Amino acid sequence: MDEKQLIRKIKAGDTRSFRQLYDRHVSDLWNFVFRWLKSSDLADDIVQDTFFRLWTHREKLDENRSVRSYLFTISYHQLLKELRRRLRNPLIKEYFDFIMHLQSPEHGGWQYDYDAFQSLLAKAKEVLTPRQREIFEMNREDGVEVQEIARRLSIQEQVVRNQLSIATKKIKEYLNYPDNK
Repeated sequence: MDEKQLIRKIKAGDTRSFRQLYDRHVSDLWNFVFRWLKSSDLADDIVQDTFFRLWTHREKLDENRSVRSYLFTISYHQLLKELRRRLRNPLIKEYFDFIMHLQSPEHGGWQYDYDAFQSLLAKAKEVLTPRQREIFEMNREDGVEVQEIARRLSIQEQVVRNQLSIATKKIKEYLNYPDNK
């Protein structure tokens, strides 16, 4: 079945035609998203959301236009949204520092993706005391300021700073030697 017929049937609510379209484009779309995000889970989410949006707006499809281009446009905008979200994430600095360390000649330019970094970070946080972990997560992952952490935990700001400094040092030490973990 050609694409124009497929689009006409999808516009009419034919789920089999939608499945055919999905099967034609899902792999290329997933590879496109994964190439930028290096995260299987996020690629799955964005591709799923892309096809969901196509289905919910199927009556607006134009059979004279490329549905492939439409799918890639939707994914592109979702991808940009995710990249913007990542840049606002307080952990992104640590991730980039970690990547730069691993890209050094002594590590053979080893490639590392964000999912793997998150997994390694979770292991690194296991070396922290419960209080250090709580403070680290509040500050670095949730973006809570030192003053607010002190208020929430009913401790002095200097204690928060000290615990955050110790936690950051322990995490960096752990992340500097991923081969040993």
